[in-house]
Parts: sequence; C-alpha cells; structure tokens
Amino acid sequence: MLRRLGRWIGYALALLTGFGLLARYVSPDIIWPPAIVALLLPGLLLVTGLFLAYQLYRRRWAAAALPGLVMIIALPTLSKLFAVALGGAAEPSADAESLTVVTANVRGFKDDAWKSLPESTVRNSIEAFGADLLLLQEAGRPRGAASRSEAVKVAGDYASRLHPQEKTLATFGNHPMETVAIHFEGYNGFTVTDHRTPVGKLRVINVHLQSNRITRMAGELRQDSTIEAGANRLQAMFRSYGNAARTRARQAAEILAYVEESPHPVIVAGDFNDVPSSYTYQRIRTPRLQDAWVERGFGLGTTFTGPLPGLRIDFVLADTSLSVRSIERLSEGYSDHRPLKVVLEKAGDE
Repeated sequence: MLRRLGRWIGYALALLTGFGLLARYVSPDIIWPPAIVALLLPGLLLVTGLFLAYQLYRRRWAAAALPGLVMIIALPTLSKLFAVALGGAAEPSADAESLTVVTANVRGFKDDAWKSLPESTVRNSIEAFGADLLLLQEAGRPRGAASRSEAVKVAGDYASRLHPQEKTLATFGNHPMETVAIHFEGYNGFTVTDHRTPVGKLRVINVHLQSNRITRMAGELRQDSTIEAGANRLQAMFRSYGNAARTRARQAAEILAYVEESPHPVIVAGDFNDVPSSYTYQRIRTPRLQDAWVERGFGLGTTFTGPLPGLRIDFVLADTSLSVRSIERLSEGYSDHRPLKVVLEKAGDE
C-alpha cells in the first residue's frame, strides 16, 4: 500500500515538473501557472530524477516511463539550472584585452533596517568590485540627500554615467558611453547604451524587470493569524506573480528588439526577477547570447538571498563574439542579491 502511494506521489511530482517545464516555452499571456512552478524546478527535477533512478533500479520499466520522459524533456533546461563548467576560469591570453563587468542590485544602498549606508561603505564596496563596466539596479535616485550616485562615480573613477532622473537604474563606465534608449514602465525597466571598450564597441542593456514583490508579501503571509487569511494572501501572491510574469514577457520582447537590431556585440545584464527556466529568460537569451554562469560557473548559482532562497534571477548574458574568462558571485553584505563579476575577452583572443 505504501509503495503504491509512493509511486503515485512520484507520478504526481513528475507531472508537476513537466507542467513547470512549460514555462520556458509558453508565454504567461497564454497560461501563467507554469511560471510559478518553474521557481521550484531545481527541487522537482531532483526528486523526479531520484524517482526515475529508483524505478530503473527495481526494473519497473513501465513505472519509469513518465519520469523518464519528463527528464528527457528537461535536458535543455538542466544545463541552465545546474552549471557544470568544471574547467572554471579560463587562463587569460598573454596580449588579450579584457573587460570586467559587474551587475548588482544594491537595494537602494540601504541596510536591513532600511537606513542609508554611509558613503564610506558604498565607496569601499564599489572599489572592491573593480569593474570597468558597472550596472546597478535599485541604486536610488540620482539626486537628493540619500543619493549615492556621485559616490559610486568617484569611487570607481568612472568617466561616464547614465542614471536617469527619478529612476534607480544606473550604468557606469571608464570609457565613452552613448545613450541609445531609456525604457521604463513605472519603477522597473531597462536602459540601452553603446560603449567604446578595450574589447571593441559594445551595446549594453542594463535591466531591472518587473518585480514579483515576493519579499514583502511573504513577510505578510507569515503574519497572517488564520488559515483563511493565509490562503487569501497566497492566492493574491499567485495572481501578482502571474501579472508580473506577463509584464516581464512583454519587457523581454522589447529588449530582444534592441539585441537583434544592434550593430555591435551585446551584453544584457541585471536583475531579471525571473529564473533560467522562465519564458522571460528564454526569450532574451537568443543564440546570439551566452549565459556567463552556464559558461564558467558551477552549480545553481543562486543570486537571491531573500525569503525564497535558491533562485538565480541575476544574469550576465554576453555576445557569443566575446569569450567568458571567469564569473564570480560577490557578497557585499547589505543587499538581498549577490552581485556578479564577469571578465570578458574577444573570442578570437582566447
């Protein structure tokens, strides 16, 4: 009886895994629940894989058919969820020019008590990044008493900056920069800039896509005193996530247009607020772009440290004409996101 129950639970989890895999291929405008299940795919795939292995070990070929089919369908997604670049960082070429890119959601340069960090802390953090090209999300407004935009520029000794008025997305570079587009729908959005860098002229898209607001809502869920209140809150969270997923899909299509029309190699980096198994990621990561973590990282590559741990929602997608020498997850100690530091070279220089 217990074995049969366990088998049916395994089937149910395999079906749920397959449902979550739909998120990569089907727009949330058509159906959005798979986008929620996609958040759980690393764990679901692990359980489904173990269930498959057990059925194969017991030589139950019929029972292994469903989880086996799901795992085969999952193969293209697995390489995005679990990076296995065993070689680690590549050896730099003797005469190769390189570009160090850092993307970081800095949570307004505020601590856990939501108080502004001292300028000295901000300066030390930026200096430690050592970035030639710095892409910040939630960087605060460019002006005002709490602004840290000028402190960032000075600390990094940056020659150019784009920090749109009343927006919290900022791009800094130690080379000439030309603004191509500033695109926002309320708080979230993206900027497009062209840069003259040591590895050639690049188009850089700094993104902070539609937020799920999960951090706030998860905190409120824990405070609900009744099952009914918690269920209502959970339902609202799901609806909110579905709406956010639809907005991100639209933003992804807009970003894709700038990628495809670019006359220069492209870097898309920032806070996607979505996972590698999502429609948003799949839409943006065209064959022209490579995921730096998949190329040189190892493991899940978690970047979000908030109430839903284990999520990789911050990315550096680099043009395939560039070579990813290394990628590193940083920890500046005050944000709920881990910055990414990537060193790039021209592919022909490797």
